[in-house]
Amino acid sequence: MSQNYAQMTPRDRGGYPRDHMVPAMVAKVRTNKENAAVSSILVIGHNTTELEVAAPNQHVALKWLTQAIVDSSVAGTSVITATATGNWDHLVQKDTIRRFAIPISTFVQESTSVQGINRKLGLYPAVAYKTFAGNGSVLTGEF
Repeated sequence: MSQNYAQMTPRDRGGYPRDHMVPAMVAKVRTNKENAAVSSILVIGHNTTELEVAAPNQHVALKWLTQAIVDSSVAGTSVITATATGNWDHLVQKDTIRRFAIPISTFVQESTSVQGINRKLGLYPAVAYKTFAGNGSVLTGEF
């Protein structure tokens, strides 16, 4: 049985979900990577369950990374956008914003130590991203 760990969708006074609206909360962390021609790694905060990505002027490819991949610093951390060897998980169209519930990477046994919800639920701890042609920004917000 899976747990719903993402923030609640706003509802109107009648109790109906407000389509295309994100929860009313402030981002925990904001980043802006200019001209991300080579893939960059964003290490996600311990209390983050959602990631919002904006792709002004350029398509962006994303790849979720496990802690083992981040620790090993091997070529597997790179996002490749070539058709024959592409390894991305998500594509964000240029001039759009997408919000992702961070997927579960591993099953974590019940922990007795104090830790953030991201680590407690075994969510992916990092994401790699790159623009397609290298002349655009990638803006992110962690929620």
